[in-house]
Amino acid sequence: MNPRNLDDWLEYAERSHSKDIDMGLTRVRKVADRMGLLEPGATRFVIVAGTNGKGSTTVAIAALLLEMGFKTGATLSPHVHRFNERVQIDGAQLDDERLCEAFAAVDAARGDIALTYFEFATLVALESFRREAVDVAVLEVGLGGRLDAFNIVSADIAVVTSIGLDHQAFLGDDLEQIGREKAGVFRERQTVVLGAVTRSVRETAEKLHCQIFAAGEQFEVTEQQHFWSYRSDSMQYDQLPRGALAPANWSMALTVVQQLAPPSRAQLEAALGRARLPGRLERWQCAGRLVVLDVAHNPAGARFLQQQLDRIFPDRQFFGILGMLSDKMPAQVVAELRCVSDWLLVPTIGTRGQDAQALLAQLEDHAGVEVTSDFESALQQALSSVAEGSGILVCGSFSVVEQARNWLTNSSASGLAVQELT
Repeated sequence: MNPRNLDDWLEYAERSHSKDIDMGLTRVRKVADRMGLLEPGATRFVIVAGTNGKGSTTVAIAALLLEMGFKTGATLSPHVHRFNERVQIDGAQLDDERLCEAFAAVDAARGDIALTYFEFATLVALESFRREAVDVAVLEVGLGGRLDAFNIVSADIAVVTSIGLDHQAFLGDDLEQIGREKAGVFRERQTVVLGAVTRSVRETAEKLHCQIFAAGEQFEVTEQQHFWSYRSDSMQYDQLPRGALAPANWSMALTVVQQLAPPSRAQLEAALGRARLPGRLERWQCAGRLVVLDVAHNPAGARFLQQQLDRIFPDRQFFGILGMLSDKMPAQVVAELRCVSDWLLVPTIGTRGQDAQALLAQLEDHAGVEVTSDFESALQQALSSVAEGSGILVCGSFSVVEQARNWLTNSSASGLAVQELT
């Protein structure tokens, strides 16, 4: 195969290793060493691990740094629509041409070393950040921490946002052990920022003599419906606008950034107004109805989503559209979302996708669950069923959020009035 464009490179990367996931750092570190990507340089690194909240925290950190004048790189995993979302410079997705150049550099360096798609993506991001000479690179861990490809980087600051059950086939069912895997990104005497984590995460940081900034201790956040406040030993901001991302994630981002330089309130409010991430508390209006999109796909993520909906839309009831991958826990997710009265199930796509009937078989104990053939049918049925003052919640996977965004952003043929809310 002779890759000529980004689609060719992505197909090439998917076929270059016999496995989608092959945990370990030996191969990717060897290629990174050949490329000189791990040599000391001017770029400072922040690595963000955790079960939920990684993407929002990464975007919030990058938005703050950009407002403060830092040239900033950020990685996101997975993407919703296209690969370019995974590598961002100053808040903008890297274009195809520069990504192809980075892919070519990685391929030239790897020789006969087989890399997975995720390892290719990691090295492409690091190579891109070097070429763009970013001041700070914010790296979102894709899976786990200790054996994630980005852990070849010894970051200046490490974040663990939360610990919950997800990816049990790779990380296990024990929360303390999952915490130890996530804390594998820590280094000796590193600055670490901790959200809602297990004791094992804290113990790992203490054993490594890290400088710890923990939620509820060194910093705290309080929330109201429209505003939130942040306090730490050195900073205080009251009555901040909520923005599109959750205050818990902003509080971790603020704690990270103040280790580099304290932002002004004006810089913080500008970042709050600009930072967005598809499928994280994303709000639309469709035919006069509120539609909320969120990629919550595990019990802890669903619990956090319910808490946010309680604060932003108190006493609001939702009609749910749910699609989930085959290795998730739909019954536990549905149980956490108390604000949803009825569910419409839709298929998900991809190698781990499943049809709506298979999802229904896992929710047979739940009342008010119905199968639909596709997302458009589900949304049309939901719109006709939702009472005034209620809303529609679309959640369960990146796949279903992608389907929702595709429909909402290309809805002119439907004749319905659609608007993204800020």
